Amino acid sequence: MENLRNEIQSFMQEMVENNLDTLKEQNAEYARCKEDVKNNLKAMDELMEKLCAEDKELMNKYEINAFTISAIEQIFLYKQGWHDCIDFLKLFGIL
Repeated sequence: MENLRNEIQSFMQEMVENNLDTLKEQNAEYARCKEDVKNNLKAMDELMEKLCAEDKELMNKYEINAFTISAIEQIFLYKQGWHDCIDFLKLFGIL
């Protein structure tokens, strides 16, 4: 059962990534922001090296929490969208 759960989560994550690729193709502002983030990684690393240990720890904790929140939200929203779609189709007697 755990293997099935992992497979479903992997499938949903792949679907999210595919949809984000489509979003990048369809939305120039999103694509530009993604590219800016990618291009600024080196500068951010250099900036982090200039910080004291306490500030580095704070920034690292913030980045980890922001990433974790985003990942959990993506999975939840995709799964919830799936459930909402099924409920919607049942409402109209399609399922």
